[in-house]
Amino acid sequence: MKKIVLKCARKLMFIMVAASALSGCVISRNIIVGISKDLESYYDIYPSVEFNAAAVTGDEADQIKNGGVDDYFSPGNAIKQSIEPFIAYFSEENTAPQELHARSDYWSKWAGKKPEKLVFIANLPHPPASPQDDPRLILIDIKKQFFEPNNIYIEIYPEKIVRVYKKPKDPQASK
Repeated sequence: MKKIVLKCARKLMFIMVAASALSGCVISRNIIVGISKDLESYYDIYPSVEFNAAAVTGDEADQIKNGGVDDYFSPGNAIKQSIEPFIAYFSEENTAPQELHARSDYWSKWAGKKPEKLVFIANLPHPPASPQDDPRLILIDIKKQFFEPNNIYIEIYPEKIVRVYKKPKDPQASK
């Protein structure tokens, strides 16, 4: 009986340590973003696109979602400046996937504010009717990422960004 109690106590201790480690921590991931070859056929060129990624608090996520993508990318936007996002630029001359490494200084900078969400946002044209359902914006709960793979892949399509489960490729690499 004593062995069973001791075994249960060890398991409970492990669960408590794991739970405390999860609370308020930032789970850094490699974020790889690329553009789809569909962009060229849709726009007749690879357009200039700015992509941002950041770990944000719940309040910051709400401000971004409620303000909308177009407002976020307007010059001097306060929330964009305050979250200090990782920024990737794509264009006709720059179509290769870009990566935010898990060991990047961005993650330690974001950890200080105890973020709750990962935000991914791209300044593609053609905004939707409702900013609440904008496909150019993805919000992911950080705590749900604990058991997910170490890489997060995002691909930019015409009018939307999508989380994909394989590494994006350079659409011009095979030309």
